[in-house]
Amino acid sequence: MAIVRSQDCRISVFHQAGSAETAAPGTMRAKIIKFARLSAFVLLAIVTLVGIYSFMTGDWTMVIEYWRNNLEIIPLLIGFSILDVALEGISWMWVYHRFQIRALDKGGYATYLAGRAGLLLPAQLGRLIRPDAMNKLGRASLAECLKAEAVVFVLDALSVVALLAGLFIYRIFPLAAVPAAVVVVLVCVFLGNRIAAMLTHTRMNMPSAFWWAWPTFFIVGLNMTGWVAHGLALHVVVADMPGDMTLWDSLFVAPGSAVLGVSTGLPGGLGATEGIIGASLRLRSVPMEHLAIAIAAFRLITFWMWIPIGWAALAVVNRRIARPITKESVAKLSESELVG
Repeated sequence: MAIVRSQDCRISVFHQAGSAETAAPGTMRAKIIKFARLSAFVLLAIVTLVGIYSFMTGDWTMVIEYWRNNLEIIPLLIGFSILDVALEGISWMWVYHRFQIRALDKGGYATYLAGRAGLLLPAQLGRLIRPDAMNKLGRASLAECLKAEAVVFVLDALSVVALLAGLFIYRIFPLAAVPAAVVVVLVCVFLGNRIAAMLTHTRMNMPSAFWWAWPTFFIVGLNMTGWVAHGLALHVVVADMPGDMTLWDSLFVAPGSAVLGVSTGLPGGLGATEGIIGASLRLRSVPMEHLAIAIAAFRLITFWMWIPIGWAALAVVNRRIARPITKESVAKLSESELVG
């Protein structure tokens, strides 16, 4: 009996040691992920505070005077900015939904808006807020959320490239503008479909028939409409200013400056985006005193306004994440999924 008990004890000790060894890497990984998330949050807070400081220390006297004399355009500018963000949000939720990640609800849209809190992060790092939040909400694994976010980025980039291509062709041969944009979309989606087929049996595999399907083209169309709204927001600001700025110029300059600004890797494209818009307005003979007002007014509504909104949404998402999981909430979630 003593021998049997001693063997059992040894087996138990070995089993516990083995469990500790297997659990250690998982615990360490969890600590690393937690530290990385905390570091990212601290970085986000720092760059936001720096951005707010630069915003508050700027001279906004001329901009305020401009708004006083042009109160009627404020609702239009805000409306186009909201339309731009709303269409991008619908596209974002739809892509996640196609990855079988529940996003078409209040929590999903709050997570989308939370990404706006990271507008000042460099090199598009603000986009990591959304997949991280969706993972914390228990919607899907972080890897799956990151794949969905990458596809969102690709489709958004495709839409703006197609729009700029169509606008460029319009200056040469107007009737070929729409076909040119359509061709760009078709070629890029075809290439995406081919690449997805090659990645079928890898970790980067995509949902079946993702690219060559009508929802993909519809999402690209929504994003393109959002970029058009972004251009119309600039046109609303400069339409009554001295110079030769046309509707075409606004539709081309606003998306183009945003893309080139972000491609520099600068936080929010700050400096680069404003510089490109300023150079474009100067080329169209907009006076210097009006140029500064136009840029500040446009960026105030289409960029700066959304950062505090993003932080408010991030607070809502964090509250949802911190909410304790109960049997009642699990049952409610199961019922909603069954109904859906």
